[in-house]
Amino acid sequence: MASPHRKGSNIEGILDVKRDKVTVSPLGLDITWGGDSRYWRIDARYVELIQVCWLEVNGSVEMKHLEKSTKYKLEFKIRMKPDAFGWNDSPVYIMAMPGKKAKCIWASVDLSRIKKSEQESSLIPPRLEFTTPGPESFHEDDRMSFGLFEIWKGRWKGGLVIEGVIISRA
Repeated sequence: MASPHRKGSNIEGILDVKRDKVTVSPLGLDITWGGDSRYWRIDARYVELIQVCWLEVNGSVEMKHLEKSTKYKLEFKIRMKPDAFGWNDSPVYIMAMPGKKAKCIWASVDLSRIKKSEQESSLIPPRLEFTTPGPESFHEDDRMSFGLFEIWKGRWKGGLVIEGVIISRA
């Protein structure tokens, strides 16, 4: 039986690595309930939340794509569709963890305040900053993990479009 969850792909093109920025395509994201078309629409350019009451989107990049002892910011590039629903009083949490021994860093964002649009994207949160480990604990084979969550309220929500994740120097 196929899983209702979607595992992100590791094929080429999922990551766009430039000197000061790593962009993760929506196809590189692990999405709880993302394998079920009743809940998510998957496209090469975006993933669209139809409806869920458990929002969990995760991803990671190899630390070799980031510099040691460097401050970065993590942002999700999103849109809120005009018919978006269920986001009032449901803060979304964004997490970054630069390496398996690193401390998890969290920020919350109120998606009900994001302008609803079919075309205009926003970067959220405005700034979730983290610093990569120094040479003594930096391992290139380690991973920088990140996520987007709203799993506590149990309310149905929809209309969120994720266009990618951007990790760039702060």
